[in-house]
Amino acid sequence: MAASTPVVMTYVQGSTVRSKLLQRLASRPHTPTELAIIESKHISHVSRALIELKDYGLVSTSVSGSREHYYRITSQGYAIAAAISMRSSR
Repeated sequence: MAASTPVVMTYVQGSTVRSKLLQRLASRPHTPTELAIIESKHISHVSRALIELKDYGLVSTSVSGSREHYYRITSQGYAIAAAISMRSSR
């Protein structure tokens, strides 16, 4: 999905879960289960937010030896996460 940076930032910031997951993935890849535990959210809520972030090109997936997918932040995701972080630190 191609969208302008301000639109994507607003979309990500529109959900605390999307925003927190993107910030969390900026440090290292995680599985949806790991993220659900860390954020104390139901797995379905986390999975839905990750799919939305993936649809915007902010995260990508890779499969480990197990069946679970690891989500990692993309370069566009880093740019959005940094912009959100800078905006919130003002």
